[in-house]
Formats: sequence, structure tokens, C-alpha cells
Amino acid sequence: MSKYAYRDQNRKVIVSADQAMEEDRNNVFYCPNPLCDAKLYICSIDGSKEAYFRATKSEYRHVENCPFNNSSIDFDKSRYDESQFVYDEAINNLLQPTKKARTKNKGGKDKKGKSVAHPLRTLGQIYSMCKSLSVKSTYSDKQISEMILDDRSEYRYPKGCFGNRIIEACIKGKIYDSQKKEIYLVSPMASHKYTFILSFDDEEMYKTIQNEVYTNKDKIVVVAGKWESSGTFNIFKTNVCSKKQVLIVK
Repeated sequence: MSKYAYRDQNRKVIVSADQAMEEDRNNVFYCPNPLCDAKLYICSIDGSKEAYFRATKSEYRHVENCPFNNSSIDFDKSRYDESQFVYDEAINNLLQPTKKARTKNKGGKDKKGKSVAHPLRTLGQIYSMCKSLSVKSTYSDKQISEMILDDRSEYRYPKGCFGNRIIEACIKGKIYDSQKKEIYLVSPMASHKYTFILSFDDEEMYKTIQNEVYTNKDKIVVVAGKWESSGTFNIFKTNVCSKKQVLIVK
């Protein structure tokens, strides 16, 4: 399910699900993924005013591995406190070993047992938010294209990917080197322009994530890292200290 789509096949005019709800339900929209020819229609969840786009026609389904055909991008903004979200702080927490990670607001329930919204914390939550919005949209005063490198935001990264960023990646060629404790990914998924190295110090963590990536080598791999140049053109690396940094989109 997607919260936004395009009115035209050239993907120039963005429309949100809330806007489309006011229009004819038979209007056709187009998938945000430029490599996907799915035709989308506006839908709403039974008993809810929450709107979303969905490929309802069998002849115009999403292509394989299209991120906009995955429940991982379902994002309910009412569950989270956008005003309390600080992107770099959230990413830095993901980069810390689990026992050292800290969050200012864990959310939960108030004294009356009512659910309280909290800022985005997990990689899955941040990724789903990024995919639910256009890369030119903002969340907590930060543009989505500054948070994630994917097919949509590649134009923002002409010289590479540096600093705290989330990458949407896949496997191409060599997957890992157990002697070096490294895993290799490429991103964006369409152009494969950049290679990313996940480097590990902890043997057990390396084996766990290496096995999961290898087992799901046909899936999307999402990684939060503090990226720097590897010293080789168009190849970047980050150290992985926590399992929270890696998400397999199944």
C-alpha cells in the first residue's frame, strides 16, 4: 500500500491518498517506483477513513520486489510524534550496540492506559515513513531525500553517499567475505551505481546477518549506517555494531 502516487506515467504530478479520496474511485494513478508499471486505484481500509493506493487490477500488478507492494511501507502517522523526531539522533541510536542504545521517549501508555504517540525509533519505522512520502516531502523539517538513498532520491547523491543515511539496497555479484567479515550490497536498486560494504568486528553478529542476507539474497536490504569512502571510487563502507541497523524487506 502506498500513501502517494502519480497522476501521469511520466511521474511529474504527485497526488496524496487523501487528495485522491475526493475524486472518482475509477481514476487511474501510477506507482512511485519508476521501474514499475502498476496502475493504482484509491482505496480505504474498512471502517476507517485512512486512504491508500493499491494495484487492484491483475493485469497491472507491481513488478517483483517493488517496495510499494510490501506491507513494510505501511505507515500510520497517527501512532508517532513527528515533533519529537530527530533524524540524526534516531540513526545514531541504531548505530549503537543494543545495550547502549537510548531513546528519550519510549511512548507507551499514559496513567489512564491510553496509548501515547512516540517518535520514530526503529529502522523499520523510519524506512516505512520514508517510503510513504515523496522524497521531496519533509518529515520533522527534514527532506526525505536527505534521509534515504533509493531509486527516487539518487539525483541527490551525484558524488556518493556520506554520513548518516539509510540505503535501500540489493545483492549483485559477490555477497560476502568471511575472512574480512564484510557483506557487499549495491544501491540504488535500479542503477547499482554505488557499492556498499558492511564491516563487522563481532564474529557472531557477522555470521547472523550474513546468513540472513544470503538466505534472502533476492530481497530488498535496508541498512542504516554512517557511510564513508572506502578509498575506492563509488564504494562506501560503514561499521555494523547492531542488528538494528539491517532490515530485510520480505
